[in-house]
Amino acid sequence: MSVTLAFAPRSLPARLAVRPDLQRQMLRWGKGSTCSQTRPPLRRWLGSKTSEVDVGQCLATTWLTTTPEQLTPDDILSGFPNAAPNSALEYIPVLLFTPAFAHWADTQSAFVEQCLSRFYREALGRSPETAIHAITAIIDRLPRIAQNGGSILGDETECEGVSILFARGENIQGKAVTQRQIRSTETEKPTLLFSFREEVGGSNAIRQPVHEIGLQLANTIFLNGKENTLLGTRWAYDSSSMRLKLDKSADLSTCSVTTTPTSISSSLKLPLHPVGQRRKVITSMGNILRQIAKHTDGNSNDPIPASSELEKELPRYIAENKITDQRVSVWALIETSAESPYTKSKHSQSSLASAIQTGAKLHRVMSGGGGWGKKQGLLSLDPEMSFGQSSNEGMKPLSGVLSPENRSSVYGLTSPPEPPMSMQDLSTLSQAAEPGDYVQFFASVEENGLCEEGNSIPEPSEASLTCSFGVLSDADSFLGHTVKHKTLTTIPNYFGALSEKAITYLHPMDKSGPGGILESRTKIDVPGSRVTLVLE
Repeated sequence: MSVTLAFAPRSLPARLAVRPDLQRQMLRWGKGSTCSQTRPPLRRWLGSKTSEVDVGQCLATTWLTTTPEQLTPDDILSGFPNAAPNSALEYIPVLLFTPAFAHWADTQSAFVEQCLSRFYREALGRSPETAIHAITAIIDRLPRIAQNGGSILGDETECEGVSILFARGENIQGKAVTQRQIRSTETEKPTLLFSFREEVGGSNAIRQPVHEIGLQLANTIFLNGKENTLLGTRWAYDSSSMRLKLDKSADLSTCSVTTTPTSISSSLKLPLHPVGQRRKVITSMGNILRQIAKHTDGNSNDPIPASSELEKELPRYIAENKITDQRVSVWALIETSAESPYTKSKHSQSSLASAIQTGAKLHRVMSGGGGWGKKQGLLSLDPEMSFGQSSNEGMKPLSGVLSPENRSSVYGLTSPPEPPMSMQDLSTLSQAAEPGDYVQFFASVEENGLCEEGNSIPEPSEASLTCSFGVLSDADSFLGHTVKHKTLTTIPNYFGALSEKAITYLHPMDKSGPGGILESRTKIDVPGSRVTLVLE
C-alpha cells in the first residue's frame, strides 16, 4: 500500500479546535485599553475620544468582527487615540487587515490617513514638517483569545478585523521589492517578521533571548491584483487642507518589527495526534527519510522502510476517527536526543510543546510510501524552516527605504542579477533528519479530539501586551456564515495574525550552550496552531 498524503493543509472535514487558554477581558467597541510601556503600567485610551497616551515601548489593539460588511471606518476611528506629542513621532504603526478590509489598506482609501491623522494630530501641530511612516499588510485572519462570560462573536475563534501595533521607528526595517522581482514569476514571497527580544540586564549577558515569528501573508490577487500585500508608506502634512497626504509608497519583500519587553511568557498549541510509535532514524539524505528502526527500544538498528508504520497505522487512525476525506495530512517530529519530554509524559499537548521548545523540529510529510527497490518506503519531508529571510542583507529603516535617495523601487532601476532559484532555495532549507535522530509521526486532530489542560498561560496584568500568531484551522470556515446584527469587539493590549499557509517560530531553547543562549527554529503549518506571547 502507498501512503496518500495531502499537499493541502485543509485535509480534515471537521474544524480543528485550538483555543489559547489565555483568558482576557474582551470589550465591546468604544471601550477598552491598550499598551503603553515606558516601564510603568499601561494607560487606557479607547474609552475616550479625547484621551492622550504617552507612547512607550509598544501600543496595540485589535478589532474583531463576524460582520465585516456592516462596519464603516467610523466604527473603529471613533475610538482611535490621540498620542501625546512628545513621543508620538518616535513610533510607526503596523496595520494588519484581513481580506474583508483589504480596501481599507489601499493607499487611495481614507482609512489609513484618518488613523494617522488622529494619532499624530497633536505632534503634527508642533512639527508639521515631520514625515509620518506606516506599514500596511493584508493577512488571512485574526485569532481571538478566549473570553469570560460569552461574546457577541459567538464561538468564532478566527475573525475578520484590523490589528494595529505601534513600534519605535528604529526597530522597524524593510526591503523594497525590486523591479526584477516584480517581473519575475518566481519571486520571494513577502514576509512579516515580528522579533521579540527580551531585555537582559548585567554585563554578563551575551545576547538577548529572542522569540521571532515569520508570517506568510494572504493571497490578494483577486482583491487588488497583487499576489501579496505588504506596503511601506510615507505621509506628509498638507497645511492647506490640514490633512496628511501620501508622499511615497513601496511594496516590501520583507519587513521586520522588533520590540524589547522586559519579560516574555510563551505558549504553543499544536493540535496533533500521534500515529505509530517513536523510532530511530537509520538512513536518510537531505529531506528524504529512507529507513527507520524496526523496534522502538532505541537500541536496535534493524531497519524497515520509513513509510512502513504509516502504511499500517494511518488507515487505522482514519477508520477509528471515521474520517471520510482520507487525504489526511501527516507531520514528523524530529528530535536529536533519545530522551524526549513528549514520550515521558504519555503524549500530552504540553509535552509536545516542550519538545519543540527544547529543539525538536516539525516537518510536514509531503509524499511517500509504496515503490520498490531503493525507492521503497521513502518519505519526503518539507525541509523549509524559514521563508528566505535568513539574513538582514538589504534591510533598511523604513525612512531609508522610502527616502528620496532610494529610488530603485519606484523609478525602475534594476538590481544586480539574482542567483538562480535553486541556489536561493538551498539557503532556506535544512537537513530534515540525520541517522541517529528520532521520529514521531502525527496527524491533525478533529475539534473534539483535542483536550488539553496544562499548556495555558496566566491572565496578563494591565502592564502586558499579548501577541498571538498561528495557522488557520479551516480556510472555508466563513463560507455560508451569516449574522444579522453588527458585531465588533475591541481587544486592548492585543495584537495578532493568522496565516492560511504557515508561520515560522524562532525561540530560545530551554538549555544554554557554551556561547550563551541556544536558539531553534521550526516551521508550523498545522491547521489551528497558535503561538501566544505575553510581553511585560
